Amino acid sequence: MSKTVSSWLADELTYTPLGPVRRPAVLPDWLAQELERTGHLPALDVPAPRAVPPRAQQAVIAAGGGRHHTHNLLASVLAPVEACGQVAQGAGFSDILNRAAYTLGGLAAASRLSQQEAEDLLLQTAAAARPGQEHRAEQIIRSGMAAGLKRPLYPGSVR
Repeated sequence: MSKTVSSWLADELTYTPLGPVRRPAVLPDWLAQELERTGHLPALDVPAPRAVPPRAQQAVIAAGGGRHHTHNLLASVLAPVEACGQVAQGAGFSDILNRAAYTLGGLAAASRLSQQEAEDLLLQTAAAARPGQEHRAEQIIRSGMAAGLKRPLYPGSVR
């Protein structure tokens, strides 16, 4: 059975990362000149990357950074959320969960884990810490993740 053109194109145009590198390479000068010559430049209204807040960057660096340290990193980011389960009130649960969601959103944006994995981990941890408040936790996670996804966090990088 022969492949259809659309299925062939879908197979051929699928991005497949090679190796552990997750950052795009610098655009070669010859390609930049060709894009300029042909009028294929990015729009001027594209926002410049923003600095990662120091607190989020500190959490990533404190956990050791690096791809093989992802498990330790996740544990250190989720530990404060888990600790809220030990205190009935006044633990700052919303703020702590929002900070964790922001950080995991940044890690998802940097391809350290998938967005779905990050959301699942946060939901499970929040549900264990504050049973019965899943709807509230989902809202906090959605908001924090959305902000974090706009600012990739690359463990071990200096900004």
